[in-house]
Amino acid sequence: MFCREQAVQLHRELPEIRRRGAELIFIGNGNRHFAEGFRNEHGIESPLYVDTQRDSYRALGMKRGVGVTLASTGAWKNMVRALKNGYRQGPTRGDAWQLGGVLVVLPKGRVAYRYLSNEAGDHPPVAEVLAALGRE
Repeated sequence: MFCREQAVQLHRELPEIRRRGAELIFIGNGNRHFAEGFRNEHGIESPLYVDTQRDSYRALGMKRGVGVTLASTGAWKNMVRALKNGYRQGPTRGDAWQLGGVLVVLPKGRVAYRYLSNEAGDHPPVAEVLAALGRE
């Protein structure tokens, strides 16, 4: 539910992201067949990669585990928010306990923005992500 919510929120900004000279890229931890289904289900036009071993998640220091995923009041509040906005939990594809994040990487590999989720449904404000791109 939460990955769908964040992906859709960011994908809505795709024209603005591209206008600023950037590209939106998704990395999931399911397999390529699940990624294709995700792309089709949500109309994702951006590049979508899979990391079934979760190496990129570990390299970036993203959290993983039942406790960090669900054992907080924030996660439950985030679930209520997502449900109110029409997002539902579908079949789990990949590692359900892996939290994600958002990285804005500028030319020459400079990281302009890094947001690592602390609990399920913890997403950065889209305005912050866009601000990291600059060039308004």
